Amino acid sequence: MSRPAGGATRIARRQGAATPIARRKSATTRISRRKRAAILDAATRLFLEAGYGDTSMDQVAGAAGVAKQTLYNHFGSKETLFRAIVEDLVRELVGPLARAASRGQPERVLDAFGRRFLDLMLRPTSLALHRLLVAEANRFPELAREVFDTGPAQAVAALAAWLAAQDARGRLAVAEPALAAEQFLGMLTGHIQLRALFGVCERPGATALDAAVRHAVTTFLAAHRARPRAVTPVPGRP
Repeated sequence: MSRPAGGATRIARRQGAATPIARRKSATTRISRRKRAAILDAATRLFLEAGYGDTSMDQVAGAAGVAKQTLYNHFGSKETLFRAIVEDLVRELVGPLARAASRGQPERVLDAFGRRFLDLMLRPTSLALHRLLVAEANRFPELAREVFDTGPAQAVAALAAWLAAQDARGRLAVAEPALAAEQFLGMLTGHIQLRALFGVCERPGATALDAAVRHAVTTFLAAHRARPRAVTPVPGRP
């Protein structure tokens, strides 16, 4: 006698095999991710070519090869679309901090974070988006505020939270985590980003970037080295 289909499905679930429904959901997720990536790539290219104000959602849909309704299903507005581009960059930057919150020596974590930060900051698309946003900020002040809150402010908040956790564990001494986070990012940026934005020099080589990160990390750790915890004397003991 053959086993009912429902029983086969239950056995497949117990054995860890993907059911037809699960496979369809997985395929749908992959398609959605591909569409999202295509949309963000097309939007970034158009924003940089034509500017934020002169780029329409119709143009993005056409360049991405998706229906306009699909574009609006993923992103409700052009502002949301631009913000998503920045969110992806920030997610790539701060993601490892969450995984390193309870493990890893501060020096190694800050070194890896610094290298990732400089790499993202000096990418041609990142520099072009930076120039674009500065140029468009007066015309679209609300967009500028939203992007700042989504991008730089989130990066500082994530680093500040990690620094606060290190202070609580006694690994670092950070009285003002938010200020310390801003100063660390500022040390990394230095004039490297400014020269890149002005286009007055080519991207620094690996040796120069390594030296910049090491100097920033060493300086930061010297200022925030953990202090020995005070030992409370026990009465009657020498």
